[in-house]
Amino acid sequence: MSDAGFWRDHSGRLTFDVPTVLAVDYPAVCRSIVEAFSISQTDSLVVGPDQMFWDFRLGDQEIALDWDNWMGFMVVSRTVNADSLVRDISGWLQSTLSDKST
Repeated sequence: MSDAGFWRDHSGRLTFDVPTVLAVDYPAVCRSIVEAFSISQTDSLVVGPDQMFWDFRLGDQEIALDWDNWMGFMVVSRTVNADSLVRDISGWLQSTLSDKST
């Protein structure tokens, strides 16, 4: 798998972004990820004027599913051990989104 779309922020958190996901599609994409990976919501969805944030966990791995008008949809590791989950979700997203475009 390519590392395109992956980057680390100043705190060292691995992030995968998908700029083609629109704000209107954010809830459906989040629900699909929750179902596909059996992750649990840890906080309520936060909606701002130009951004949305929602935190989840799988065991001791914590991630955020974010959207903002600069980067689009993002999967962000909240714990160091969640990098593998971010990579797994990114592969699933790339496969799922490419299936829908064909």
